[in-house]
Amino acid sequence: MLSSFRRDAAGRLVFGSVGRLGRAEAAIHRAWALRAMHRIFPQLRGIGFEREWSGRIGMTADALPRLHVLGKNAVAMAGYNGRGIAPGTVFGKALAEHVLGLRPLEAMPLPVSPITPASLRLAQEAGYSLGAAAAHLLACRI
Repeated sequence: MLSSFRRDAAGRLVFGSVGRLGRAEAAIHRAWALRAMHRIFPQLRGIGFEREWSGRIGMTADALPRLHVLGKNAVAMAGYNGRGIAPGTVFGKALAEHVLGLRPLEAMPLPVSPITPASLRLAQEAGYSLGAAAAHLLACRI
């Protein structure tokens, strides 16, 4: 879950958490993020989030992103393991250079890898979801 609020027209604070919204445990994640934000920025007490968004985190078995060739003119990066902002910026630039013909696949930051389904994906997703909710729920008791 990522949340943000706008303090004035010049700035926005983006505050991150772990957990999906729209599920039963969304309130746990939202409350944890507010407590964490107020602990770091006590002057913001009483201010909530303006927007919230969430999604699935692309996980890989070795915690490394993947470069996939999807077709003749289609390539994709996936599996950022919850750390997509910095590498996504680097990989996005590399993908743009590739599309423009300035960078061959062999010169990409990662080698091309086959698309393989994640083993036990549903069990892992449930485990991460329950673990994140438990961690955030227990954090308010400590």
